[in-house]
Amino acid sequence: MPEEKPSAFAAMRALRDELRARLDQNDDYRAWKALDQVLRELEPCTLPQAVNLALTAIATPTGRAEPELPQVDDSPLSFT
Repeated sequence: MPEEKPSAFAAMRALRDELRARLDQNDDYRAWKALDQVLRELEPCTLPQAVNLALTAIATPTGRAEPELPQVDDSPLSFT
């Protein structure tokens, strides 16, 4: 069975390449692709804003946006 996986992947890649070649011959698809690329270049990246918004919306039990480390007693142990 393991020898079938590479041939299945190769078949899927060949199909993908064939579909892409057919789409690239379509004028509407080429126009949409060019418009999509221009919009991607013109639109500002919004991911950092979304991440910052999500992080500030998450509150810890203390109400702070940043998690607090637990308080640890560093006094020496006495087993007597």
